[in-house]
Amino acid sequence: MKRLPIGVPDMDQMMLGGVPAGSLCLVLGPPGAGKSILSKRFLYTGVEQKKDTFLVATSEGEDRVLETMEQFNWNKGVEKHLHVLDAYSWKSGKSKSKYSASLTSLTDFSVGITSIIDDAGVQPEDEARIVIDSFTDVINYGGAERALRLLDTVHTKLQTRGVTGLVLLEEGVHDEKTVKSVEYATDGTIRMKFSEQGRFMMVSRLSATPLSPKWIAFTIGR
Repeated sequence: MKRLPIGVPDMDQMMLGGVPAGSLCLVLGPPGAGKSILSKRFLYTGVEQKKDTFLVATSEGEDRVLETMEQFNWNKGVEKHLHVLDAYSWKSGKSKSKYSASLTSLTDFSVGITSIIDDAGVQPEDEARIVIDSFTDVINYGGAERALRLLDTVHTKLQTRGVTGLVLLEEGVHDEKTVKSVEYATDGTIRMKFSEQGRFMMVSRLSATPLSPKWIAFTIGR
């Protein structure tokens, strides 16, 4: 099975080389555990390979996304290969991004995801990548039931186009039933946590991958 590396050696080794191509995996953890920066590393690994990558940003605008990536020196090739759907700036009505959407209409939000991928001309063999950061905002604005239907629809669209993705979810915000439903709708779960000893991750499930779930320490370098 083709796998797409995240770009963090310890994680990629645990995942037998990376995320299975065409899959959509849940990244679950509390605020500050490193979910967003991990997802940007995942996207930039694709950029380095000159692959189209997509970020559906609900918790920060495109300017902030690019600023953070520049701090890690993850900026070479970004203008050409990273496409951002700004689903954050609608709150102020001041989006400067080419693509934007509002979470007040999950239908328009879904159309925005489809449009940004279609406009890039993504084909199944292109090894494109996508991150939804974060699905917590989608649930909070659209409601759990509608958000889960959206996730199921988006997942099918991504599989059809061969796009590999991560969907981020805040731990401790949603009830257990909602979290389990998101897990059911995705192909794997990467759990993250942090303490005074550092950041830790565990792959608790992953399609076509035998696992011995355990917490491992990791760092995300420049």
